[in-house]
Amino acid sequence: MPPGRRYPGGRNGPGGRIQFSPPNIGGTNSSSAIGNGADEKKSVDSIGGRLLAPKHVPIPTIPVDGQLMFEALSLATSIIAACLQLLHLYRTVWWLPQSYNEYTMNFYLIDPHLLIFIGTMVARRFIYALLQRIMDSIAPDHWLPTVQQIMRVILLIIVIGILGWCLYYMSEKHNIMKVFYLCYPSISVYFLMFGVSIGPFFDISTTHSYVKDDRKTKYLLDRPLHNCSLSAPAIRAEVSSLRLDFNRRLKRALFASSGSAYLCGIAPIIFAPQHLNFNVRWVTQHIVLFWLGRLSAHFAQAYPVRYCDVLHKAALHLGRWYKVEGRNNHLPAQTWNDSVLWPHGSLVKHNKEMYRSEGLCTAAEPGNSSHYRFHALFSNPTMLLCSLLGLQISLVAFQLMILLHTIEWYQVLSMTLLTVTNYYTLFKLARDYLICWKVYRAEQIVQEKAQTALSNATQ
Repeated sequence: MPPGRRYPGGRNGPGGRIQFSPPNIGGTNSSSAIGNGADEKKSVDSIGGRLLAPKHVPIPTIPVDGQLMFEALSLATSIIAACLQLLHLYRTVWWLPQSYNEYTMNFYLIDPHLLIFIGTMVARRFIYALLQRIMDSIAPDHWLPTVQQIMRVILLIIVIGILGWCLYYMSEKHNIMKVFYLCYPSISVYFLMFGVSIGPFFDISTTHSYVKDDRKTKYLLDRPLHNCSLSAPAIRAEVSSLRLDFNRRLKRALFASSGSAYLCGIAPIIFAPQHLNFNVRWVTQHIVLFWLGRLSAHFAQAYPVRYCDVLHKAALHLGRWYKVEGRNNHLPAQTWNDSVLWPHGSLVKHNKEMYRSEGLCTAAEPGNSSHYRFHALFSNPTMLLCSLLGLQISLVAFQLMILLHTIEWYQVLSMTLLTVTNYYTLFKLARDYLICWKVYRAEQIVQEKAQTALSNATQ
């Protein structure tokens, strides 16, 4: 190499591999400067005509519901679903001329302590989000962590006190096994998923978020942010952190949606009188549809477009390996090195197997199933959004189909309200998918043109 400035990435070695020392990352976003300037950044990104770092297209700013707004909508939806389930169980024939019922429901059969129990459980996250918003606006920044911990403990004591008071009176009027069925599933699943942590009981968000004011519109930007690193170990470490964060969000979304469905759909059935007659199919259908609707809403909130974009960028840097069948063909291959960022088409040997890299750069470990799944799921982020959108469209279409074939007044009312609660989630998912589809299609074209231009310049 001629004298002068040296690239931080090393030089081409046998078999076309390229080894790098960890670069100096100057920022936390994907457009961070590497090295001492833009010229060195360009030199590191392409060596020998090979594009080493994918080119990312920025995602436009998309409004995301804040935690307080989302919890308010969730509270309203849960209250509606619980009231509808009570309507399915305790409806009357009040409209008949000879009916002795003056009201649409037999309210005297409903246990008021059960209603307080359900209301407390479904409102706890909204109350916590409201108090947190108030504390954020009045408390100093250096006091916020301590204030939040104290607030959680106090709120937990109040919630446990109310729930214990309700359970005491419910155990006097009902079989103790009904109280056991009400409490044990939620408690056991919670400790199994989260241990003794208090946080997930009140807050389903996994990261501390900040709000950016842009033209009087608030947008929620979720962390973590992506680092455009050219260090293979740093890329794998980032992918591991993102994978753990994705799983944490998945667990919290599943627990929140399933808990709401259990409290608002199943709990009223547990405490229904034995002599009560109701439509079992319709009641069960209400539980399933409400659970699927809450599941889609929590997934849409837990995985916004900007978060999916971070996973996508990390997947492009990670790359993937394909196993080469027929190891006796004597193809020239290098032994895989965990400190090397391998270019496209590299052949390596690892654990007595031969692999070929795919992607502009590959930092994944050959044969690592978690790396392979991460790239398969997030190399095209529209797959996740398309799956959620498909679920939501199918859910709304199924509800409309049921509504067209329904003649009972309470069933029409129930299905109409339940369908309306899913329209907002359908709108958000459709908007996010259309934006992502256009952005990532443009990104793919940019990457293909950049790779072609670099290949032609070196010939």
